[in-house]
Amino acid sequence: MINRQFATLRGLAIILVVFDHAIYMSLEEFGRVGLLPPTGLTHWLLVVLQQLGTIAVPIFLFLSGGFIVYAVNGRKIPVAYKIVAASLRYIIVPYLVWSLIFYVVAYLLQYQRLPLLGYVKGLLIGYPFNFVPLLVFFYMLGPLLVPAVRRHPWLILAAFLSYQVFLLNVVSPGALGVVFPSWTWWLSPPILRSTLAKWAIYFPLGTAYGLHGKSLLDSLRRIWLPLVAIGIVLYGLRVVALIQGWDARALGMVCPIPLILLCIVIKRERIPLASLLEQYGGKSYGLYLTNLIVISLLLAGIQVAAPWLLPHLIVVIPVLFLVTLIVQYWVMTLADRSPARLIQRYVFG
Repeated sequence: MINRQFATLRGLAIILVVFDHAIYMSLEEFGRVGLLPPTGLTHWLLVVLQQLGTIAVPIFLFLSGGFIVYAVNGRKIPVAYKIVAASLRYIIVPYLVWSLIFYVVAYLLQYQRLPLLGYVKGLLIGYPFNFVPLLVFFYMLGPLLVPAVRRHPWLILAAFLSYQVFLLNVVSPGALGVVFPSWTWWLSPPILRSTLAKWAIYFPLGTAYGLHGKSLLDSLRRIWLPLVAIGIVLYGLRVVALIQGWDARALGMVCPIPLILLCIVIKRERIPLASLLEQYGGKSYGLYLTNLIVISLLLAGIQVAAPWLLPHLIVVIPVLFLVTLIVQYWVMTLADRSPARLIQRYVFG
């Protein structure tokens, strides 16, 4: 079940990603040039705004879980895997291209210089695009996951959520108030342990929605008000925890769940700027892969041409956000209309 608002939600997610990165990279540059981090009301505001980005990757994974149902449901497993293989080339090839470009840019700007094996490890674990290897894993699991979720949705969701909770405490000992024995580290998968600890539930949740969306929507519409209250409380607790320096990892794991469920309840026509969001949603993967590079280059340009501007985050962050979003979008739009459109899916996905 793929709803009309899926493209809109994808656009919302990529806008939140770019905004989150604009804040994060600005603060990184802030420290790099020797400026003191913002305090007081400015610090509070930045934390509140940046935490909006925590819902972005869960939205992408949720929507991808819904898409895999559309792609493989009802097909024999060999046929399903042919479809998955065709989709993966448009995920993996652009990921490799833009990862390598990012490493070159980071090296030239002296942000980070690693030994060769460090870059190989970065590609494997998804640095800096950390959700891509997890997405590839779930796509490969998709032809088996879909029939399992069709038959036992609650059991599968409970299993993934339980494993995510377990991994959270393995990756971050004490996050749940206890410390597991050291041997439990071997029960966590290499490469994916950190991303599964953050986001394991969201792709299966999207798959469950894709298969059982009508009954799920009926239930969600009856409890939308408690969902709003839960979402606000969890988000507020996470913001307060981060500001106070408390451990907010467990909150970060569950906070996006009620917010995503609320997103699918809202009808497309009631979403502000839905058409604009859909336009960005159609180019979300390319925007995701390129935005860090554009932001890094913009910050380097500001440092050279107008270093006096850097302390003024109230100006720098919106400029980075808007310029990055608009420039990327128009570059990809021009690529769609040029002879390069024949290969643009291998570049932007």
